[in-house]
Amino acid sequence: MKTAMRLWLPALVLAGSGCGTSAPAPVTTTVRGKVILNGQPVVGGLVVFTPHPERGGSGKSAFGETGPDGSYALQVNRSSNIPPGWYRVSLAPPPPASVEEGISSVFPPKLARPDLSGLEREIQAGKEHVFEFMVDVPKGD
Repeated sequence: MKTAMRLWLPALVLAGSGCGTSAPAPVTTTVRGKVILNGQPVVGGLVVFTPHPERGGSGKSAFGETGPDGSYALQVNRSSNIPPGWYRVSLAPPPPASVEEGISSVFPPKLARPDLSGLEREIQAGKEHVFEFMVDVPKGD
């Protein structure tokens, strides 16, 4: 009987040690939202999340182009899984050649610079983030 126990014990240890089990699924963190200027969607603009160095951020920036309704979804290296951390946000209007109503002329230039925009967001691991940016520029400014 002792011999049988010795043979089974190693087999049970191997069976319970995780052989053949798959690794846990990676934690996905996504960022999406909209950019609205004076109540209208910004079509063909750019949203950039740049890691905030003063808050421990490092790595690559995440980018997303705004669609017909002003919506965007960020990506880093063609992946929608955005690393967690603090980011400075910059918003850029569409290129002047693609705009009929001159949105570029009223879009505040400081928003295109992460160090001047004043926009910061924290990305937390394992969450879907939705950030909407509403830009209002009074007429005559």
